[in-house]
Amino acid sequence: MTLALPLAAATPQAPDAIAAALVAVALVVVVAQLLGALAERWHQPRVIGEIVGGILLGPSLLGAVAPGLEAQLFGAGVRSQLNLLGQLGLVLFMFLVGLELNPRLLQGRIPLASRITAVGVLLPLVLGVGLALALEAWQPQLLPGDRSLAGALFLGTAMAITAFPVLARILRDRGLMAQPLGALAITVAALDDVLAWLLLAVVVAFSRAGLAWGALASLLGTALWALVLLVGLRPVRRWLEARYRAGHELGPLLQALLFGGALLSGAVTDWLGVHLIFGAFLWGLAMPRYEPLRRRLELRLEAVVLQLLLPLFFAVSGLNTRLGSLDSPALVAAGLLVLVVAVAGKFAGTWAMARLSGVPGREAQALGWLMNTRGLTELVVLNVGLGLGVISDELFTIGVLMALVTTAMAGPLLGRLGYGHAGVREGSLRAAAVPATPPERL
Repeated sequence: MTLALPLAAATPQAPDAIAAALVAVALVVVVAQLLGALAERWHQPRVIGEIVGGILLGPSLLGAVAPGLEAQLFGAGVRSQLNLLGQLGLVLFMFLVGLELNPRLLQGRIPLASRITAVGVLLPLVLGVGLALALEAWQPQLLPGDRSLAGALFLGTAMAITAFPVLARILRDRGLMAQPLGALAITVAALDDVLAWLLLAVVVAFSRAGLAWGALASLLGTALWALVLLVGLRPVRRWLEARYRAGHELGPLLQALLFGGALLSGAVTDWLGVHLIFGAFLWGLAMPRYEPLRRRLELRLEAVVLQLLLPLFFAVSGLNTRLGSLDSPALVAAGLLVLVVAVAGKFAGTWAMARLSGVPGREAQALGWLMNTRGLTELVVLNVGLGLGVISDELFTIGVLMALVTTAMAGPLLGRLGYGHAGVREGSLRAAAVPATPPERL
């Protein structure tokens, strides 16, 4: 009898909670799609509008104008459900990123691209860590807790990364994929992407363990799991490709097992002390590289992930973004400083090494601006850091603004260099021995 009373009291509230979550999901999806389409009309990546949509639905606008409505729409219970769905979307998106990262893109371009990537990642990383340590002395609330080094590493990583999917979309929209600049840019971005995820894995492991030895155990476990997936699943990968080449459809059960494997792989890396996104990314890398099969798997996921689940991740990020928290000249100055260092470090490292490697000036500048696009990848890094408690809400907000600005500025700056949406001219990158072979679909 004592158990029946709470159950009876809770039962009538369950439909209301479900209805509230459905209303929130519907609102987020519609706003994200509307603002994403608006961003595309302004020749900006769709992700810009989707991120802005999440911010507008959060405390920065809706919460400031109608706090009661924002609390009713996105209360604690609804937020937890949105967060779960957003994390699911993030895991499946990382599976798609791993699936689309084609190793053939790297063929013939490794020496030049690896040099540009190394400096283009190392310089902003070092500058970001140095800036974080300076901010700790100037604005200590930006790096909470007693593990300021972990927060500094997160800020450095956030400055060093490039959003591979966003960059690929920019190249496609501007007709650069078949051009030498596009071939080099996509190769550098692919290497940058892999290096950034490895770097983030190290930072997450260190943040969770607090000690280098603890982080090493997590990284070794993750490396072993990667070996199992990338080497141990080769027979399965060959069997899947052979089955598809023979004209047999991949049945619903087999497809469900493949997608479920991404979730389980994410759970394994999370249990190992890194993060669930790495397991999903590795599972995508372990899938067959046969284009028709790969495209079939993508089509099964893209609509649900990109149009439904991923906007929920943006919404959760927007709910954590509080523009009103930057309420002092010092915090505004810190935000501007983060933006300047992030842009300068990424551009200078990429441009300088490209020029030293023989890439002509205009193409080297374009490459530097392209590598500055951060987009969704930046949000992933920031959300992980915020979840671990090593960066504050204020620094999270600064990072989100930095992601928006660095992604939005790429298109106009490319246009000023002559890489517009029409009449794209082929550069002189052939002099730098970069093949002009168009890469496969990303």
